[in-house]
Amino acid sequence: MTKEKRTKLKRGTSALNACPKRIALGNWLRQQRNKKALTMRDMQTLSGRPHSYFGKIEQGNRGLDILEFIELCSWLEIDAHESLALIKLL
Repeated sequence: MTKEKRTKLKRGTSALNACPKRIALGNWLRQQRNKKALTMRDMQTLSGRPHSYFGKIEQGNRGLDILEFIELCSWLEIDAHESLALIKLL
């Protein structure tokens, strides 16, 4: 990252925030959650994670590692492999 760009980022932010891949992941999560008529609070109950965890993902501010993604698919009762293929197409 150039010096100019470094100075423009706010403290605690990342160049990865809101990148197209994170936005695609967030859109996918929102679609899957809505298909099941689940709120973020419902996801909190299913997962034990704070509802803000899901909000950050849906807004593109947080990504997931592969283990978190598999766990997320498990909470939603959907196939992780098929979901990866779907996200790639978005």
